[in-house]
Amino acid sequence: MFTHSPENQSWLRAKWQALVNSVHANPDMSDAVWDELIRHYSEPQRSYHNLSHIMFLLRQVDTHRQLINRPETVEFSIWFHDVIYDTHLKDNERRSAEWARRAMVAMLVDERHIPPVMECVAATEKHELPSSHVPDLPLFLDMDLSILGAKEPVYKQYSEVIRAEYSWVPINEYRLARGKFLQGMLDRPALYFTPAMAVNLEYQARQNLQSELRELAQL
Repeated sequence: MFTHSPENQSWLRAKWQALVNSVHANPDMSDAVWDELIRHYSEPQRSYHNLSHIMFLLRQVDTHRQLINRPETVEFSIWFHDVIYDTHLKDNERRSAEWARRAMVAMLVDERHIPPVMECVAATEKHELPSSHVPDLPLFLDMDLSILGAKEPVYKQYSEVIRAEYSWVPINEYRLARGKFLQGMLDRPALYFTPAMAVNLEYQARQNLQSELRELAQL
């Protein structure tokens, strides 16, 4: 699930082309941004945050399209939200939001589209909803964390590839940091903001998080 094949790239290219066409972006600059997106998401250290993740989220857009107010906001946010991903850094989300701004300006996208995308991308840092937010932010955040509610074997694979992305971290440090993250998620009153996602994913997500916590304690 977390690997990308060349066969999928034409599908992704078509989705990108449809998106930039929908906002009348500059074709040449859109092609240049596409090339940069592919380069970033194909970086060798990415075991999970790669093109497979982008493809999975774009397919979720198709599944939940009836719940989306501004598809262009959600799709640009998906493309840009992990464009900067370095596990040695603490501000990937803010860097990605700024990258999104510069890319959209370069593509001559109408400026009204830019703030909502930057807000969605930046919000992936804490996965919390500010008191005032764009309408599609709750669903976008839920889709980004939908992997937590995957079936047990898929979640197990997810936890393994996340560990691979932090392979440079000593196991004791990783156990503490990852455990803190997992417990923090479990301590939330709800993991998902939208009813549709909560009904389908909340219970399994909590089971998965608790299971990973137990496994970490045994390392």
